[in-house]
Amino acid sequence: MGKMQKNKGGRGEREIVNLLKSHDIPAKRISMMETGGIDKGDILVAECWKAEVKVGKIVPNWIYSARKSGEDMLFCKRDRKEWLVVMPVEKFIERFL
Repeated sequence: MGKMQKNKGGRGEREIVNLLKSHDIPAKRISMMETGGIDKGDILVAECWKAEVKVGKIVPNWIYSARKSGEDMLFCKRDRKEWLVVMPVEKFIERFL
């Protein structure tokens, strides 16, 4: 991973952490160095959920178009993989309010 991608990823992680904290949802970045590589993921949300943060062209456009207007979330599954849930961050934050 190049320095630009690493910086972009860090900015995305900080943006999500700050957004959640601004709504009184506990969140912090996870440092692989601090945990000795035990904790995977980019951020820890509400002291119980590890989350990955992806920003840029690697996020497929179809995720946005698959969520038709009015739906709260998208369930998606690639062949032989686990189910994933995608939802707007505003809906996620509403859960904590």
